[in-house]
Amino acid sequence: MRQKARTTILVVENDALSALNARETLEAAGYATLSTGTGEGAARLVAESSVDLVLMDIRLDGRLDGIEAAATILRSYPLPIVFMSSHDDQATMSRLARVDAYGFIPKPFSNAVLLAAVSMAIRRAAAERTAAQRLAAEYERRLERSDTRLRESHHRIRNDIAAISSILSLQLGEAEHPETIVALRGALGRVESVGVLYEMLTVHDSGGDIEVRSYLENLIAAIMPIFPGGSRIKVDCRVDDFVLDPKRTFTLGIIVNELLTNALKYAFDGRRDGSVRLDVCVYDESVIMTMRDDGKGLPDRFDIAESSGLGLSLISMLLEQFDGTLTMRTDHGTVSTALIKAPGLEATAQAMPTDFKAAAAAKRARVNVA
Repeated sequence: MRQKARTTILVVENDALSALNARETLEAAGYATLSTGTGEGAARLVAESSVDLVLMDIRLDGRLDGIEAAATILRSYPLPIVFMSSHDDQATMSRLARVDAYGFIPKPFSNAVLLAAVSMAIRRAAAERTAAQRLAAEYERRLERSDTRLRESHHRIRNDIAAISSILSLQLGEAEHPETIVALRGALGRVESVGVLYEMLTVHDSGGDIEVRSYLENLIAAIMPIFPGGSRIKVDCRVDDFVLDPKRTFTLGIIVNELLTNALKYAFDGRRDGSVRLDVCVYDESVIMTMRDDGKGLPDRFDIAESSGLGLSLISMLLEQFDGTLTMRTDHGTVSTALIKAPGLEATAQAMPTDFKAAAAAKRARVNVA
């Protein structure tokens, strides 16, 4: 049967006879001991040896006194320290009060007092370790339960988003009235925007900032298959490399969805193909998004302030949260520019072009298989 390791006590005492007496008393009681007469030696022995308790004199040889040595030790090792000293003046006691000590033995003391003080300190340290272990175990159990509930919630939300998307897709396939088709496609695009953002939040598993380039690439690839002629429209996406908080990312996603949806619905009437370019950059602590198409442009006398469409109303409402703006004009097609203020935001890399035909085809294939 394996013997239980003895408790090791470090005796820090600059008087050789006092140190010898303390060690003999402790070893007779079954403890293992180490000793030194300096604060520097105490710090070194604690770092090099397995010490369970420190019995520390206050007046020591060397640069560090006992209180300073204890503070040095406790910064790295949470050990119980019991002080012993004949100095009980107010200045010493005030300094001692700032140290998390497990006891104080005034000199001279009897062997019985020494053993009692050491025993009480060891029991207190053991009780604190047990309590800390129980708290840690309880925290781990609660964390595991929370993680399980969170995973279940993520699963349910994903299923709910997928179910809504499937229902809208089924209704879109059966719809015949043009206004109904337009409304269903708009709703489906918004659901896709939420779904892509939620998927990125759960993949990162942090609820923190989102990589905007990846989000918009995935969003556009999800939107294009919704429209029958989407495969014939070339989308060139140039997005700076930066991250954004979820609220602003959601707003940016809705803006891109609404403007791209409008372009796919109206810009290319009577044409088999067309192109859309999306630029998103960071400038002066703001996100600037510009979408331009080579379609027929805005209607005559179009006034964004007078527009009553759901999409533009939704964009306006979301931009108000961040003191943002949206402008639209005709210039060889429609050019829309949105600005979202984001204090402290900086880009880490400039935009690179992305071709979405392959991504959209892959997305369409997944939709068809489902």
